[in-house]
Amino acid sequence: MGTNEVILQKYQAGIESTRGTNVAATRKIYAQITPTYERPLADFMDQSGTYIDRHRVAYGRERVSFSAVDIATYEDLAWWSQFMIKGGVTGSSSGTGYLYSFSPSLATDDLSSMTLEYGEPGNPYESGQVMVNSWTLRGDSDNDNEPGWMLDCSMMGRDRITTTYTGALAERTTEVILARGTKLYVDTSTIGSTQVTGKLIDFSVTVDNGLHFKAFMEDESLMAANKVGRGAMRVNGQFTLEFDSDTEFANYRSATPVQRKIRLEREGTVIGVGPTKKKAVLDLYGYWSSISFGDREGNLTATFGFAGFYDATAANVIKLEVTNALSTLP
Repeated sequence: MGTNEVILQKYQAGIESTRGTNVAATRKIYAQITPTYERPLADFMDQSGTYIDRHRVAYGRERVSFSAVDIATYEDLAWWSQFMIKGGVTGSSSGTGYLYSFSPSLATDDLSSMTLEYGEPGNPYESGQVMVNSWTLRGDSDNDNEPGWMLDCSMMGRDRITTTYTGALAERTTEVILARGTKLYVDTSTIGSTQVTGKLIDFSVTVDNGLHFKAFMEDESLMAANKVGRGAMRVNGQFTLEFDSDTEFANYRSATPVQRKIRLEREGTVIGVGPTKKKAVLDLYGYWSSISFGDREGNLTATFGFAGFYDATAANVIKLEVTNALSTLP
């Protein structure tokens, strides 16, 4: 078999029990992942009495990062959510399927980390303590090239070493979460009560987890294992709607901020003998933060910016639930 073929690149991962302690892969990843490696070279101007300033050399610590683009499926979105929202989530029996519920922990850093294997067969690498620092879930009903909910992830890792691929990992059967057919609910009181029809064109929701890796004097070449700092988690979004009503614009213009409780919901096929269906439900709490206007084939549109705020009743700002047929997420 030849090597260095782009089409033969593959990605495999396993969830780490301890951050920075590499593990063997347990699943193939179908996302498109782009790795980046940086090791800064010190640039000190040596005073040698000559026109040549660089005489002494030293490297800084390694910096490893990844960008990932994936088409969301009912099976894989639940797996990714362990790194995006909350780790250690198990499925609860729900009819003929399993429900996975992800809400960020308010004061506990329990995001999962992975060991990622990547490259092509003749030149594979692995990186440990790979974590999702920010992510975007988006959908566009007009984009036939990206017909599903799409997931963009910005990730960082601790190292990049040569490896061998974990073998005998099975292909997986998945079902795309289609953007067309997504239901939008916008409420002031009880979330999921009022479906908005004939308006939603596209959406995007972005979460910044505020992660940073730490290093100390004894950490010569790499960031420290299992030493991860966190800042504020921020939730923001955008929703493009047909602008045929003043209702939501009026809420944004209101002198007293009007909370918007937003639900995006998409059902899939029936699981087993039924009646349970695969499902993805994203709940958001916050306020309109901006508006811009446009047109779609001659019809006025409005793109509302959304800023997530803590909701006391929900005890959170965001929640994602995925129902599928998987009893575990390998």
